Amino acid sequence: MSRLQWSLGPIRVIMLSVLLPVINNTSAEGAKRLFAPEDSIEFRSVSDAQISPDGKHVAFVLGDVYKVDSKNPKSRIWVVSTDQGDLRPLTAGSRTEVLPRWSPDGKTLAFASDRLEDGQKQIYLLPFDGGEALALTDIKGAIPTPRGLNSLQWSPDGRCLAFLKEDPQTVEEKFRAEQKDDAIEFEKNPKYIRLWVIEIASQKIHRASPEGLQVWEFGWSPDGKDFVATASDASYEWAWYRNRLVRFPSDGGTAQTLYQNRRQVALPRWSPDGSQIAFLSSIWSDRGVTAGDIFTLAAIGGSARHVTEGAEASFGWIEWKGDNQSFITVAHERGGMSFSEISAHSGKRKTLWWGEVVFAESHWPRFSSTLASGGELKSQVAMTIAVVREDGTHPRDIWILQSAAENPVSWKQLTQLHPQMAEIEVPTPESIHWKGAEGWEMQGILVKPVGYQAGKKYPLVTWVHGGPTSASTFRYPSDGYVQLLAARGMAVFLPNFRGSVGWGLKFAESNVGDLGGKDFQDIMAGIDHCIQRGVADPERLGIAGWSYGGFMTAWAVSQTTRFKAAVMGAGISNWLSFHGNSVLADWDAMHYNADPYERDGVYQRFSAINYAKHIKTPTLILHGEKDGDVPPEQSYQFFRALKDHKVETELVIYPREGHGPNEKMHLLDLARRIPAWFEKYLLGASHEN
Repeated sequence: MSRLQWSLGPIRVIMLSVLLPVINNTSAEGAKRLFAPEDSIEFRSVSDAQISPDGKHVAFVLGDVYKVDSKNPKSRIWVVSTDQGDLRPLTAGSRTEVLPRWSPDGKTLAFASDRLEDGQKQIYLLPFDGGEALALTDIKGAIPTPRGLNSLQWSPDGRCLAFLKEDPQTVEEKFRAEQKDDAIEFEKNPKYIRLWVIEIASQKIHRASPEGLQVWEFGWSPDGKDFVATASDASYEWAWYRNRLVRFPSDGGTAQTLYQNRRQVALPRWSPDGSQIAFLSSIWSDRGVTAGDIFTLAAIGGSARHVTEGAEASFGWIEWKGDNQSFITVAHERGGMSFSEISAHSGKRKTLWWGEVVFAESHWPRFSSTLASGGELKSQVAMTIAVVREDGTHPRDIWILQSAAENPVSWKQLTQLHPQMAEIEVPTPESIHWKGAEGWEMQGILVKPVGYQAGKKYPLVTWVHGGPTSASTFRYPSDGYVQLLAARGMAVFLPNFRGSVGWGLKFAESNVGDLGGKDFQDIMAGIDHCIQRGVADPERLGIAGWSYGGFMTAWAVSQTTRFKAAVMGAGISNWLSFHGNSVLADWDAMHYNADPYERDGVYQRFSAINYAKHIKTPTLILHGEKDGDVPPEQSYQFFRALKDHKVETELVIYPREGHGPNEKMHLLDLARRIPAWFEKYLLGASHEN
């Protein structure tokens, strides 16, 4: 792998026109054009919006377009003012800069960078009023930034920084590897993610988390003396599915278990007076993809209060108000997203805003607000929340939401990071509703083809979301598949079936023990609804999806011959072998709530490979070579089963890729290959890659 070289000179502020001339307020003139495969790699990644304590600036992470780096884009930290929208970079170079975090006084920005060693991040401090970045750490072991978790936080008094760090390779392990004496003893010698604290003035560092504890995420107590964390005893990815809420001293000590349940816990938040802890809980399919119900308990332990019991929304973010009696929340709700104020005692909820938008953070929301600095909903502009926002026709940008007593919510867009997309014709997605299995109310999104004519029937591709504890949302087509299909004359249906988030805990957990059962029926009923609306041609149906959507694709073609083409991305075809090979082994056990080894049990019943003799649908199979979540053996097995039964199929493996594609040429290949497959079988065109 080629590596870009970092200039070791000091970080200085560079004028916007020098570094990023494409960012401006100018929109394209003239006729709009169709979305093309090359457009799918033109998007800059925008993430981790962090508002300053005074609410005057937002720092965020902006990634390069893939044209800058042919393999993986790098990212830098930018800042935009909330009054005039002035935009400038805070860091520069050819390495990765992530995790911008304001000090409590707003004078310093901490961040992580691998500028000195590729892949080895260190923590830096940058004075906001100008100056050079100071390297605060010189450590071995990765500072993790996976799956949306917050691994770097200031102490409330601003004297310390806490951060997560993975155990590094030991000297002995490195020597043995060099000598090729490196036999792997499976699930022995675990590498833990531990919580460390560094004092800014002295640069003294100590480990805060107890030995034998894997820390997934954490939060400081208001007095800085303790941490609350989600943690597991084992260090492996599957252990997250059996995590618990713990508390331990910030200077090191024994961990006290505060809460443990069959459901996972996430996002612990201490109340301002230190007496209570709020957290989220549900049965989830992905670490970091955590929208569920809100619970509270006393900081010293005791019974948990189910604050949002019965709410038909899935909460993804909580921030206490200064009164210690309520919090501001963000939720997936009814296909859109909402901001609400909720009483911590009664659970009474006042919706401040709802809309068909997405707050985008690597497929899940993460926010920052001035509430963390003591703001409240009673001054003229009492609370400001910074978000990365997008919707079905507008790409990701930095926005702020301001709330005051007289005018509860107002939005302000601070950036226009993708002006080139204004020249592209993008169909407006439509929310649709239908009755699923057992008469349950379902919601999804229908994207009609470009140039849609009422009364004409079109090929319909059903795109099934992953998870399953996720949702199809009003997201701008940054991956491009939906728009590429729409540009080629196909309608696209994105269903939210049972097990999706946005309708409360009961709905999200209603597929436990039944993956591929009633959720599949919900999807098929939604397809029938699209046919009844006169949009979809029943003789030209396709289905596709990635991860859980890939499983559902394989399952669908094994249960019906209605589909004329399918694309299975990183999908599960054999649940038993998945359980034995995946790093997520506890996930399937919890979601099926069954013994994987039970003969003729649900693992066998819902494995598409066992129905291979019934499959007739031409199926394109896609997978990353290094996928640990859903190992590629799932695709190898399904491909061989289809070939053995004379089903037209292709298998494409992407070298070096994990569960999702990242490299430029692989993304471009997908953007060409997927629409071409459906074009061949649903429109009758030749297959061109």
